Amino acid sequence: MIRLFWNLVLIAACIFALYYFKIWPFKQNVAGIEYLTDKYCGKKDAPRESAICDCIVRSAEMDMKNRFNEKEYAEIQEDRARSAYALQKSIHAIRPDIDRCLREQGQEAAWDQFMNDLSTLDEPLLKKAKGALDSGTVKLKELWKDHAAEKKEIDERYR
Repeated sequence: MIRLFWNLVLIAACIFALYYFKIWPFKQNVAGIEYLTDKYCGKKDAPRESAICDCIVRSAEMDMKNRFNEKEYAEIQEDRARSAYALQKSIHAIRPDIDRCLREQGQEAAWDQFMNDLSTLDEPLLKKAKGALDSGTVKLKELWKDHAAEKKEIDERYR
């Protein structure tokens, strides 16, 4: 029983280390502007992806760059939790502009596609790691507490 416990702790620690040091499957920050730009921008023959790029990704990028200085923006984009939170806050803040832009391009359905894509980007990996991550929830809660101050800093920019 004790051996099983330590094996689970070791597995959780390994997964956490992969996540923390951004090693293989956790290499990409799927909430980062760079990843979203690679995914949606540059596809001129795909009108929906082009609308997502112009109306959502570029707009969120501009919004965040207006709220944070270069150093803060770069730090946020490097941290998965902070970049996901800042993206969420930015999209919420500029949602009327996003809706107007998508409507002007006749791509209102692009919003649903973007939200669906965003919610399922890491789903296969998360399913595989679920068991090990469940045992590491205490460590993840501690990590989230560490980010509470950073979260508050982001919140201050959206008031």
